[in-house]
Parts: sequence; structure tokens; C-alpha cells
Amino acid sequence: MKMKKCISMMVFLCGCLMSMQAQSLSSLAWKDVCNGKMGEAWYGTDEAKAVADVVLYVQKDNGGWMKNDQLHKLSDAEKEALHNQRSQHSCLDNGATTQEMRFLAKVYKHTGEERYKESIIKALDMIFAAEKSCGGWSQYWPLTGGGSYQDYITFNDDLMTNVMRLLKDMIDDKGDLQGLVDETRLGQCQAAFDKAIDVILACQIDDNGTPAAWCAQHDPTTFLPTEGRPHELPSVSGSESASLLSFLMTIEKPSEQLKAAINTAIAWLDAHKIEGKAVEDYTNGKGEEDRHVVDKEGSAIWGRFIQLGGVSAETTYNAFFKKLKDRNKKRSYTDNGKTYTYTEYEIATTSYDPSKAYQPIYAIYDESLQHMYYRFLYNYEDTDPVKDSKGCTVLTSLTASNRKSYQYLGSWCQKVIQQEYPAWKQRIEQQEQSEGYETHVLSAETYVNSPTTTTYAFDGGITITNAKNKSYATGKSNTIKYSANEYVVHLPEGMKIAKVSFYGYDNYADADAYIKKFNGTTYGATDYVFPAKTGSDNFVYVTHTFDVSDAPITDEFSFSIGSKQCCLIITLFEAQDTPYIVGDVNGDGKVDVSDYIGVANHILGSTQEGFNEKAADVDGNGSIDVSDYIGVANLILTGSIYGN
Repeated sequence: MKMKKCISMMVFLCGCLMSMQAQSLSSLAWKDVCNGKMGEAWYGTDEAKAVADVVLYVQKDNGGWMKNDQLHKLSDAEKEALHNQRSQHSCLDNGATTQEMRFLAKVYKHTGEERYKESIIKALDMIFAAEKSCGGWSQYWPLTGGGSYQDYITFNDDLMTNVMRLLKDMIDDKGDLQGLVDETRLGQCQAAFDKAIDVILACQIDDNGTPAAWCAQHDPTTFLPTEGRPHELPSVSGSESASLLSFLMTIEKPSEQLKAAINTAIAWLDAHKIEGKAVEDYTNGKGEEDRHVVDKEGSAIWGRFIQLGGVSAETTYNAFFKKLKDRNKKRSYTDNGKTYTYTEYEIATTSYDPSKAYQPIYAIYDESLQHMYYRFLYNYEDTDPVKDSKGCTVLTSLTASNRKSYQYLGSWCQKVIQQEYPAWKQRIEQQEQSEGYETHVLSAETYVNSPTTTTYAFDGGITITNAKNKSYATGKSNTIKYSANEYVVHLPEGMKIAKVSFYGYDNYADADAYIKKFNGTTYGATDYVFPAKTGSDNFVYVTHTFDVSDAPITDEFSFSIGSKQCCLIITLFEAQDTPYIVGDVNGDGKVDVSDYIGVANHILGSTQEGFNEKAADVDGNGSIDVSDYIGVANLILTGSIYGN
């Protein structure tokens, strides 16, 4: 009897579990299903395979999928409609195609069924075909044609970065995409990725001699910023630029040109922030859902579209106006029984105000207000309408519905500038300092576990302990919190540390923190300072490095923080038996033609005496091949392994 009850209870629980899983699937958006929100094991289930088969059934003939379809919960009629539209173009906008590829990769990993892999390869080949000769992708493939904005190089809605992340994961043989493509296609992935980087650099907006950031769309011939839909005007985009920069800073070994682009774009965006403001949802006096700008200490906002100025503005907007003039499209609006007709060229040129340079610009895309298409507006919150020269009523600001339905202002750049960029700078500095050393980074990324409350274990067998029962906690940008306390770093046997760097920020605003002790030496409150933050999220990131190469540290060392809690990434530079210069394979202290010949001979099987394999592996991938041969040549010619 007890056994029967037990079995009944198990059946009941299994039924509940299946019901909960089904409910979870139907309640999720398709992008979340593609991104793994169903849990790893689910992607090997029959339910997942059934969804994957639908994905294959509606795949376009040219390899991709359409955007905004909820492929996991299509009705039979919807499924057949999409199946019958397979001859239409594929889409890369709003995550389309890349998300389906990632979903199928998860199912293939669990099932091994070749049809899913074949579908991914078909989509990948479409991505190769769709990339422009200059680099970059548009919303659709094949192209829409007819001068449509959909054919421009598109950064809008993360289109470029979604494609590039997918290619990068394939190149790195990473995650669900591991082992999916052969060597030939891996080479195509790298070539497509490199070409996309080239066009990103070409599209960086020239603000009268100062590199700025990027627009949501760029012309594939001139690379100038250009229009999207009728409310998306040529400009510097705060939103798209922030997203693009966030991605670019994940590239492991950026070229000098790419590093310069990141640095200059960050500087430009930081100089054009609207400080002390935030955008807040509220219900306005008419009872409408709305947004308005409020004061907020430590916050900053940017325009989704920031108007250009000077000669660069003339070049960009004259090209835009000419385009509108050439297509001569008319827009009509009826006001108090009278119909007014305008050309888009007329609307744009009469509303554009060059004196508003570097201010956010707005426009309205509403079928019932076509006389507002491409009309430059400079007021976010309500201002009174006016009569134009024809006597027609025109709006001078956005409306509540415009503000609520589209993000014209936002804080997109704040985290990128204040957190991601300092962390990236620290990583680049660490790369530059690490030549001739093996580095061990102690951060939230390399943290393994805490065997005890007071012990933090990291990759490579390194641990940190403290005597005041301070448990592991993380700060921003992969930092770890260290209180005003003493900590001991324990090293594996045989490890010799020549340098230690502390990178991070003071977590409080009322006093500066500092490194009070390091490796037995006590320092003052003004020696190695982490300045107090200046607002709720305005942290000041700094790096302090201790060089102990004269007496390398073994076994363990201690450090303590004075005054306030700091959030830190600690980097240990392990001394090598033979310090070397990257590319200097013969150890004569310089990189020249003899090193170039040495690498060539090594690749051909004739290794010279004293050849330093670590110095020869200039790209750091663990092997010496043609890329290192080219890297040494670039070092000789330009001083950079990338040739920039």
C-alpha cells in the first residue's frame, strides 16, 4: 500500500514538473528560449527537438529566418504561412538568424542529429554571402533595394554585434558553437570578422577632425552617418555607440587602431553627456503613461540621436538632404479640413537648425502625422504647437506616446564609461606590462570557490585568506571587495612573483582608501591611494603596481587596505627563468630581420640554436606558425604585431 502511494506521488510530481516546464516554455519569449533560459538539460528533450524541427521547417531558402516570430509557440496556420514564405529574404535585425543558430547549436550539442548542424551551416553561409564587400551587414539578405535604409550598414538594435559575437564564438571554438565548422569555414569566419572590424573603424564619425562615435546606420559607400526610419536622423547615436563599444572591449588583443578608436569614442561620449539627469517613467497630468527628465546626482544621459556640428554636420546633412530631394517623396496632412502637402526634403531642411549642434534631436514616426517625418525637433518634453509658413499646425516637441514607445534619451553610455572602459584599460595595460611574464589575475572571473568562509580560491591554485572572517563578495567590473583588513595571498609551490598590481576603486565616498601594507612594508595614507567616489556610482579606478623583481616573492605575501573598503582586481606577474622581448627569438635584445628569418626557419623545420619559442609565439596562441611569421614582420615594420 505504501509502495502504491509512493508510486502515485512520483507520477503526480512528474506530471507537475512536466506541466511547469511546458508553462515555462510558453511563458518565455523566443529570444530567451534561444539564449538558454530553459535550462541546459531541456535542449536534449523531445520537446526541444520538436521546436527545433519547426525552426528547420520555416528556415528561408537562402539560409536565415525572419525577425519577431515566436517559433516555439506557432499555431499550425502560422507555421504553414512561414513555411510558404521561405523564398523571401532573411533577416539579421532584432537578433533574427543568429538566435536561431544558437538555439539549434544547443539542441545539436545534446542530440548530435546532423540536420540541426546542417541548418546552422546553411545560415552561416548566408551570413558570409550577406556581408558587404567593405564589411558589415544590413537588415535583410538579399537586400531590399530601391534606396531603402534597410540596405545600410546597420549597428541599430545590435545587428552588427550579434553577428560578430556569433562569428567570434565560432572562431574561439566556444560554448555551444564548439566544433561546428570545418577549417575552411573557420577561415571564412575570421575573414568576415576582420572585415567587420575594418568597416567599424571606417564608420567612426569624424567630428571636425576629432574621432567621435557611431550612428545607428552608415552609408556603405561614403561611411557617413545616415537616416533610418523617419524618426531616426543622421547623428551620433548614444545607444548604438555604447553597445558597440561594450562589444569591442571584449576583443582579446585589439590592434593599435582599434584601441585608438575605443579611447577616442569614449572621450567624445563622455564630453557630450547631459550630467546630473535621468529619464523617469511617470503618469502625466492627462493620465497618460509618459517619461520626463529629472535631476539625479551622479547620473548622466545621452541623446539616442546627437546632432553633429561644424563642417562635419554640413557634409552629413547636405548628403542627407540631397537624398531626400532626389527621391522627391511627398507627405500630406489634413488640418482643420485643409490638406497640406510637403516634400520630405522641405520638411527636413526647414526644420534643421545648425545652431543646435551637439544637442539631442528628435522626430516623430506616426502614419497619422506624416508631415512630421524627418522633421528635426529639439524639445523632449511638451511645448506648444505652432503654425508653419503654410498655416499648418506642426508639433514642436515629442508627445507622451512618442516618449513612452521609443527611447530618445538614456543612460546607455554611463556603465560603459564608468565601469567597462576602466576595466578594459586595466586589461590592456596589463597586457602591455606582461611581456616576459606569465600573469595570474585574481578577479571575480577567475574565482573558483571558498573552501572556508575566510578563504577565496582562484584558478591556478592561488588562494587568499583573512583573519577577520570577511567572506567573498564582488564589486563592479569583476572586482572583489577587500575591507580595511589584512589579507594573505598563498602561492603554489615553485611560483615566483616579480610584480603585483592592484586595480580598482574605493567603494565609499567619505574618505580615500589606500594600500596600508604590502609584503611587510607599511605605507602612508597618501602613497598608494584609491580616491573616494564622487557620487552614487562615480567610482575612480586606479592601478598601483609593486615591483619586487629584485627579490621575487615565493610561498605567500600579505597586504592590507587602510581606511575604507576597496574593490580590486589583483594581478600577479610570475617571473620567467629567461625574460624575453616578444619577437626577439635570438635573444639579442631587439627584433630585426634575423628574428624574421629565425621564425621562418623554425616553421620549415630548421631551428637555430638558442631559439626562444615563447618569444616566437607572438600571437600567444601556443603554437608557432605563419601568423607569428607575419607578426614578427609587422613588429619590424610598424612596432605592432597587428601592423597598425
